Amino acid sequence: MLPAPTARSVDGLHLEVDESTADRRLLRLTAERDLTDLGSGHFADPTGGVLWPRHEMDHGIEWCGFAFTQFALPVTAGSDLDFDFAPTPGLHSPSVVLPLLGRLDDRVTLLAPLAAPHEQIIAVSERGLRWGWHGDLATVPAGFATELGWYEADDVASALTSWRHDLGLDDGMPSHDTTSRRSTLVSHLSYWTDNGAAYWYRTEHGRTIVESVVDVVAALDGDDIPVRSVEIDSWWYQHEIPRPIAEIGYPDDVPPTGLMRWEPRADAFAPDAGLPDLRSVHERLGGRPLILHTRHLSPSTPYVAEWVDSEWWVEEFAAQPADPTAFRRWFDDAAAAGATVIELDWMMVTWFCVRALRRQPGRALDWQRALDRLAGERDIDLVWCMATPADLIAAAELDRVVAVRTCDDYRFAEDPAFLWRWFLMVNRLAGALGLTVFKDCFFSSADVGDGSDAIDGDPHAEVEALLSALSGGPVGIGDRIGRTDREVVMRTCDDDGRLRRVDRPIAAVDDCLFGQGADDDRLTWAITTATRPDGVWTYVVAIHASTDRTPIGDGFGFDGDRFVVDWRSGDARIADRIDADLGPRDWALWVVAPPGVTSLPPDADPSRYVVVESAHPEDLARRADAAAPHEAVQN
Repeated sequence: MLPAPTARSVDGLHLEVDESTADRRLLRLTAERDLTDLGSGHFADPTGGVLWPRHEMDHGIEWCGFAFTQFALPVTAGSDLDFDFAPTPGLHSPSVVLPLLGRLDDRVTLLAPLAAPHEQIIAVSERGLRWGWHGDLATVPAGFATELGWYEADDVASALTSWRHDLGLDDGMPSHDTTSRRSTLVSHLSYWTDNGAAYWYRTEHGRTIVESVVDVVAALDGDDIPVRSVEIDSWWYQHEIPRPIAEIGYPDDVPPTGLMRWEPRADAFAPDAGLPDLRSVHERLGGRPLILHTRHLSPSTPYVAEWVDSEWWVEEFAAQPADPTAFRRWFDDAAAAGATVIELDWMMVTWFCVRALRRQPGRALDWQRALDRLAGERDIDLVWCMATPADLIAAAELDRVVAVRTCDDYRFAEDPAFLWRWFLMVNRLAGALGLTVFKDCFFSSADVGDGSDAIDGDPHAEVEALLSALSGGPVGIGDRIGRTDREVVMRTCDDDGRLRRVDRPIAAVDDCLFGQGADDDRLTWAITTATRPDGVWTYVVAIHASTDRTPIGDGFGFDGDRFVVDWRSGDARIADRIDADLGPRDWALWVVAPPGVTSLPPDADPSRYVVVESAHPEDLARRADAAAPHEAVQN
């Protein structure tokens, strides 16, 4: 599929290509001596490595890549490499992908990093695909090396499984499916105040944000909606340029400047409560665990002068202590406030706005490993947000990262289907890495109310709830007080708020990762599984996410007759195929039994999206491989 690569020589670098098997090759780029003043100074202009010339590639290849930007933006292309790295206003990525999947006829190619994921890139150019060290890497010690796996397989699942094995994820690295379950955030329903939610820099009339959040959680308790933790977003602390806090409605467009102090912002708290105190918020919320948001530091932060025991990298748009253990005091403060999770947001901004992190190898990974250790010391968990693909790959070895976001903010895009596809495509990558994913918060009511800004609900609430429930990760609602649809919310969890288990994140099937299959000519199909003693149950979701606003008829086949339940109608039948004819933004869900099983088990609950859930953690050995949809289902 890919032509033989052409070496791109640089004095002092050694390129080795290990072609021990036809289906697995290894490219290794090594510094033969200490090197300085390396690189072009342009991130997307790689140093050394190889070039796969565009004009030598087979015609008809379809590509799916993960862009080196926030939430690993998925981008697709044909054989002319026409990736769109700016698919919607407000979103732009360098012309860089990694990992990269290609498909031609019945064969799949995967190019994916094995060592030092932050330091290597595949740049897309007029000449072709260029792999090497990113152009901001300036100083490297002798012996530093990056490795790229080059896999050929019959399908995406097999390629990802080979990569996962080579990463060592089958050989002793933490299982995020088990470690994340200790966190209430991942195991039970939560309430969120982040971008897209009702109380993100917004309040009810005559109340502060804190008072609004306390009131909405009390109202949820009164309606028997079992929220077990609460996310406190960036409105709680001090920024370089603070966003205004207003009554319900969208806040003014203020650039997302960096953090000044990770301390309460007085006007977000009750004005007569004295010194603002997060601990008192925790207590007013009934002792529920808090999830505390944080972000990149402003270059003007007073911490530069106050944390005198730290060297600092201070640049135009962000700052970072060279020794990340300086953040230990934040973990102490979080634990004292009743927090059990810190959400690290704007990770992409820290990476791209603190160039010092990119000038020497290993600095980004050292920063993230240090946060993981600090979190372990204080029994705090972490959520990665706006992470690059390299951050996701690194997170696979970090025990305290209990969830990663895999699409941009709720209501970020004019068409929500853009985010649904994003989520389902990146979940193939996250699932291969064994990561627990989070789709973001959502409104549960389909009734948008009388306001023009749709702050009271979402006509697509059920799709948001469905995808959240099948993510295998956190489910967070962000409703305005009195606007929660209990029936929809309770489809995602048990009566006590416990989230029902699936084996892995719901993710797009192969045909919906590539070319036209990822765009307009068919429904978006996605699956996940639930492994039990009687076999592997499969959930199949179809969504009309196309920009073509006419109905689409499409089908999905199995490798034999199966017992199939149409979740929305309740109809059950034996079939070797399911078909759907859906209008724009409509959806369907089917529950598919293992071979030979012809009824739902006694513990099934058809009122929930996860009708039949996975075995308990002690039965994990029965589970299918985390990298792929089960081989018994095909499209």
